[in-house]
Amino acid sequence: MTVDTYRRRIASTAIVLAREDPLLVKEVIARLRASVEVAAATVIYPGLIADRWIGIAEGLRRGAARVLTT
Repeated sequence: MTVDTYRRRIASTAIVLAREDPLLVKEVIARLRASVEVAAATVIYPGLIADRWIGIAEGLRRGAARVLTT
């Protein structure tokens, strides 16, 4: 397996995790940044994806709350 293929697999795994459990991804990113194990630029993209899915989940919750109250 080439390094390029390995990096793509890692990136796709991070994206799937950000969709499934964005709060967990944000927590792990915060821990990695605090421990200085990875460069801050390395975790920007997964963090943005996690933020996007957190926003989607909040929007869905608000929409569901409106439907349940009407």
